[in-house]
Amino acid sequence: MESSKQSISPQTAHIISHTHWDREWYLPYEKHHVRLVKLVDELLNRLDEDNEFKSFYLDGQTIILEDYLQVRPENQERLQKYITEGRLLIGPWYILQDAFLTSGEANVRNMQIGHQDSKRYGEPSKIGYFPDTFGLVGQTPQLMLQSGINNAFFGRGVKPTGFNNTVSDGGYESSFSELIWEGPDGSKVLGILFANWYSNGNEVPVNEAEAKVFWEKKLADARKFASTGELLFMNGCDHQPAQLDLPEAIETAKRLYPDMEFIHSNFPDYLKAVEGVMDRSNLSTVKGELRSQHTDGWGTLVNTASARVYLKQRNQEGQILLEKLAEPLASFAHLLGKEYPHHLFTYAWKTLMQNHPHDSICGCSVDEVHREMVTRFDKSRHVAETIVEDSKRVIAEAVDTSGFTVYGEDVLPLVAMNMTGWSRTGTVSVELDVARLYLREGFSLEETASRMTGIDLHGRVLVDDQGNNIASQLEDLGLQFSYDLPDDKFRQPYMCRRVRLTFEAVEVPALGLRSYAWVRRADAKLPIAAESLLYGDRVLENDVIKVVINDDGSFMLSDKTSGVTYQDLGVYENTGDIGNEYMYKQPEAEQALTTKGLKANICVLENTSFRAAIEINHNWEIPASADDKLDEEQRALVYYPERKAQR
Repeated sequence: MESSKQSISPQTAHIISHTHWDREWYLPYEKHHVRLVKLVDELLNRLDEDNEFKSFYLDGQTIILEDYLQVRPENQERLQKYITEGRLLIGPWYILQDAFLTSGEANVRNMQIGHQDSKRYGEPSKIGYFPDTFGLVGQTPQLMLQSGINNAFFGRGVKPTGFNNTVSDGGYESSFSELIWEGPDGSKVLGILFANWYSNGNEVPVNEAEAKVFWEKKLADARKFASTGELLFMNGCDHQPAQLDLPEAIETAKRLYPDMEFIHSNFPDYLKAVEGVMDRSNLSTVKGELRSQHTDGWGTLVNTASARVYLKQRNQEGQILLEKLAEPLASFAHLLGKEYPHHLFTYAWKTLMQNHPHDSICGCSVDEVHREMVTRFDKSRHVAETIVEDSKRVIAEAVDTSGFTVYGEDVLPLVAMNMTGWSRTGTVSVELDVARLYLREGFSLEETASRMTGIDLHGRVLVDDQGNNIASQLEDLGLQFSYDLPDDKFRQPYMCRRVRLTFEAVEVPALGLRSYAWVRRADAKLPIAAESLLYGDRVLENDVIKVVINDDGSFMLSDKTSGVTYQDLGVYENTGDIGNEYMYKQPEAEQALTTKGLKANICVLENTSFRAAIEINHNWEIPASADDKLDEEQRALVYYPERKAQR
């Protein structure tokens, strides 16, 4: 399609002061933190001087306020003053996240918490701000509209073609820097593409000769893509200190171009001006997610999904723990009278989200950054696990297990909880204290050990709430030390005899539970065991799937419900990488190494009526590094897509 240019006279240059603040990246967090404090100190001093320095955008993330006030709490009133006056624009996010490596729920919480924090000072800026996000998810327009935001400012995922160029790239090109972005549900927002990046108005000269050269290029670049005469210039960049003499630089521009209007603007004023003159019928419409590889693929940085994989794994564990376990369990406990810990969830989510900025979760920062991320993952997890344990205890105590009293006093009841939205059968492992002796009871260590180790574990069986004996594995963990942490007493240490039971919990209801008990029973015979899931040492089979393992460790998987068979699963592949910390680049013409045909060491780990496991190991030699040419190319600054090194 072709687009006709609107009349662009008169023209206005909207210059927006900002800084794109990666909390951590090429420096560890605290080194960036010190620079942030200096930036905001200098900015506040400039705002104090007069009203000529109109406003500053704090990068769309409220964590900047937290980080600054952590060091400068005495300046909270000054911040509040300029936020109230609209000279410091805050929010709408808590942090600027990577959209694909974080869950949908994390993106929603990011927006919610950003709004909550903003409202402590005033109102969040209704700007869908994604200056440097490595691609955007398709539901973004929907999230924006539900957050009261009708726009999205972004830098990646769409290629600007310029006036009268033909759009031919499957909907991922736009004639103009303005476009319509449509989500899968039909939600539409005005998209503003930073076609010349979010630093296209950085460091505006005050000197007239320098300013003439600067503006001749910058104006031409902006006009190439703008659909109106309202031209956007972003005065800032990554960790960029505020340009404090911008009012003087704007006066220089006015003298050089008397027919143009130059204003120290902000996003709301810019949007109002654009929407007042824009003809939407001229704009391209882009649908769905914005990470099209047709934009050349490098800029959306999809390759970082495999960088420092342990970070992605820890993040997924943290998100699932909060979303699928802690929050539903806390909701159930609340129905039973326990206070819902909103404050703890906010803290846990914030701590987790501090690992979600694109340079952090993508794994492409300096090592110190990623070491600190591991600590944050632990901190968030520890809070979530505490909520889970407290909630489980409330729920379990509310379960009626009186039916098990028919087995006498020597009964250990337990419950299996299913936190999925469907009925589920699965293997459960649980640790039980068969007996305890508290240190306050005064027994000597020798007597305590004797009593605990003398407990007879024979004649016990696991039963369900219908009185059926359940097949289980028993592991005696022996003498253990632990302690209670009561709400109204000091820590209560004890010694105990502990066992681990592993069994199959069958058809546990969706978002529900089933109760069991480990009891001493005269009729301790187990039901006749089902057939083994293992056939020989290479075949695993149940009523749903069949797995046949080959000599090289690859395997065939047959889905009995669909009748589909998948061949050559479990084959590992290894290739070289001569890119950089952001971009994967395989050496040209390299043949991938695989484990296909490489004999594996295969052994049976577990074989019960309800679970079987086989371990597959390879001794596999792979090249240690690229050849010397990579070092030569790196030193010569050869662009990574053009490198010729091998392994």
